[in-house]
Amino acid sequence: MELRKTPQSATPSLDLSQLPLNCEAIIASIAAAPRLASRLRELGFLPGQPLRVLRAGSALIVQIGETRLAMRRRDAISIRLAS
Repeated sequence: MELRKTPQSATPSLDLSQLPLNCEAIIASIAAAPRLASRLRELGFLPGQPLRVLRAGSALIVQIGETRLAMRRRDAISIRLAS
């Protein structure tokens, strides 16, 4: 399953915690508390950026660009993906 960027008028259909393993998706938006949203932007989580879930569980291993990060599932819920 590969997700592609949609027009701006489309509503994101799923969040990062729902993305299947090894499927690439494009970040549509981040709906997190200001402090978390700021930290995610600093780490490269920006609208239009592709990412991939490498491992799932209580924490996700996410690859964005050449960087791999561990992320709590409850934080991943705030990252909406374009479909």
